[in-house]
Amino acid sequence: MLTSLGESTCRQPKRAKAEKRSDRFTWTYALWLLPLLGEDWLYWLAPRWDWGTIGLIIWLATLIAGAGSMCFNLALRRWRRVLSLLTAPLLLLFALYLLGTAGITSDSVRFTLTRQAYLAEIERSDRPDEAPRLRTFVWDDTFRAKTYSTLVYDQSDEIALPKGAQSAAWQQRLQKSCLENKKECVNLDPGRDEVVGVRKIGEHFYILDNSLPNAFP
Repeated sequence: MLTSLGESTCRQPKRAKAEKRSDRFTWTYALWLLPLLGEDWLYWLAPRWDWGTIGLIIWLATLIAGAGSMCFNLALRRWRRVLSLLTAPLLLLFALYLLGTAGITSDSVRFTLTRQAYLAEIERSDRPDEAPRLRTFVWDDTFRAKTYSTLVYDQSDEIALPKGAQSAAWQQRLQKSCLENKKECVNLDPGRDEVVGVRKIGEHFYILDNSLPNAFP
């Protein structure tokens, strides 16, 4: 019996030490949140997929996993693990901030991979009488009723000027482009219920964002 008690007493400190070692701060919980970024980084590879449903499933799975892990670690009093879970979003946001500061975003990566294809399309449709050239492409049409993010190739770079500073010739080129493809029409002054922003993504390439589209499906 004394031997049994001695073995039990030895096991308890070992078990306590093992539990203490397992309670450590870890940044790997931030990796659990990476699938939430999948839609922004990968949706254009398969634009026909239902990314709204995919995003909802990923969000629910991440929420359930995070809540379950939080309850489990709270029950075992693993406070460092709990702190890791709480700070994981902050770590991920900080990492994204650093990447953005370095110019690495989902849009910049996508544009780097597809830039030559857009240039080839522009060259194929080149018209001698059109100079400087103005072309538009759908960039993000998650809401099928309206394109609210458009890639613009503007050889004159007038799109980057303050609203109203564009020349009459540029306005004519824009109107012609809109007549040819209404879905890719660029409008710098769409109305009171919408906000439009223009940001440069490459040489003569810009992304026009309509952040409050008025044509939700």
